[in-house]
Amino acid sequence: MIPLPYMLGALVAVFVFGCANGYAIRDGSAKSAAAKAYKAAEGRRIVMQGQIDVLSAQYEEERRRVSSINIQRTNTIKEFYRDAPAVSAECALPDPMYSLLVNSVRDANVSTGEPSSAVSSTSKPTPAGH
Repeated sequence: MIPLPYMLGALVAVFVFGCANGYAIRDGSAKSAAAKAYKAAEGRRIVMQGQIDVLSAQYEEERRRVSSINIQRTNTIKEFYRDAPAVSAECALPDPMYSLLVNSVRDANVSTGEPSSAVSSTSKPTPAGH
């Protein structure tokens, strides 16, 4: 017959190896579940990134379109007022309207990066011949 301390030692060893094996199996299943969750999340991330890329491309296209329209509008305003003929004193704008015009031209110059003119908003230029 096998002595009792050897049997108890063998029993404890089997119990420890059984527990260790159980933890190893549980750890392996947890890692497997984590890997599956990561792959699923990665798939969702790829789909969402594709949607973000499409929206970003649409935004950039719209931003370029609006920028070109703003530049064209600003240049048209500048050309119109640069080439405008001199106006007689009877047809000149009232001071508030002239101030609004000057401020709009100044804002347009600032938005395109050009230096603004040193025109005061309250002083009108004198018409030619007066």
